[in-house]
This record gives sequence, C-alpha cells and structure tokens, in this order.
Amino acid sequence: MRVIMFDRQSIFIHGAISRLQELIPEINLSGTSQTDELWALLSASPTSIVMIDGRFIQDDGMAMLEEIMLRFPALRVVMVLAKHDARWVEQLMQSNVTAIIPRNAHPEMISAMLESVSKGMVCFPGDWLKQPSRPQQELSSLSERQREVLKLLAAGETNKEISRTLNISTGTIKAHLEALFRRLDVKNRTQAALFYTRTA
Repeated sequence: MRVIMFDRQSIFIHGAISRLQELIPEINLSGTSQTDELWALLSASPTSIVMIDGRFIQDDGMAMLEEIMLRFPALRVVMVLAKHDARWVEQLMQSNVTAIIPRNAHPEMISAMLESVSKGMVCFPGDWLKQPSRPQQELSSLSERQREVLKLLAAGETNKEISRTLNISTGTIKAHLEALFRRLDVKNRTQAALFYTRTA
C-alpha cells in the first residue's frame, strides 16, 4: 500500500508515519509539507493514496484538489480535517474524495480507513454525514400547502400538473414556489427538489 501525506505540520507527518508503519507493516508511506515535492511524489506514484491536510485545500478554494484529480485520476484522495463543517464535507464528497479522516482520529482508525480505501471502499465519519438540524427546521417552517407543492415538485411534476393535483391555479403555485425558494434559500426547482429529497 503506497500512501503519500501532504500536511503543513512535519511533526504530524513523522508521528503518523512512525505509528502507521507499526500498524500496517506493508505500508510504503512518505510525506511532505512542500507543494513541489508533493507533485514529484504524485508523479512517481500516480495510483497511490494521498492524505491531504484539508487546510491546504480550503485556503486554495478547491483549485489544488481539482488539479490533483485532473492530473492523477487514479489517485485515491483522503482528506484530513481538523473540524467538522457540513458544507465543506459535502463539497469534498461531491469532488470524489475517497475518504475523510478527522485530524484527531486515533492511529488505529486511520489505519482501518486506509486499509478500506486500499480495497476500493469510501470512508466518511458517520456522524459527519448527518444533516444538520437546520434544513429539517426550514422544511417544517413551510406551510402545509407549500410542503405539498414541494413534494410534488420533487416528484418531477410541472406547475400545471401540481395545480391540477392540488386544484389551485398555476399563479398560486408560482407564488408558493417563490415563497418556499426564499424560505429554503434555494434558487431554482432543482435545488428545491434536492433539498426536499435530503430532508424529507
């Protein structure tokens, strides 16, 4: 198993290398805190697992992660995050990150996740995947009629079909949609439908 660590703290790299080599004897692990050295390591091992300090990616606005994925599509990317931020975790999952490891995870947990990733699995901390309570509260803040409209919209019905089903005018449907878009802080039907399917 070939693993490359890219982390700001060289002490974290050295500690992880030492402990993981005890836990996974067959691991081939190296690390760097320098971007140039990272590119060289990735070029030499384009199918490895790379563990990246999430702060590098957050500071760079995802551009670096996108470049890594583009240049090395066979690479398995594991993000090491210091704190749980639901939007950030979701953004990483949408970017095809293979795993997310909390920075304070025990070496045994990191070892188990790396073993799983090496076998082709994806690994995300279960408690980090739970939706925050805010979306559920926003959904319950809608009127009963707005929830009915949203449910039918999420089922793929057009405004005309929704108006027939609920026996109200298309103008009223539009008014309900505008109100629920504002309340849910979404911009269009697709975002509203996605919001509903995630929280309902």
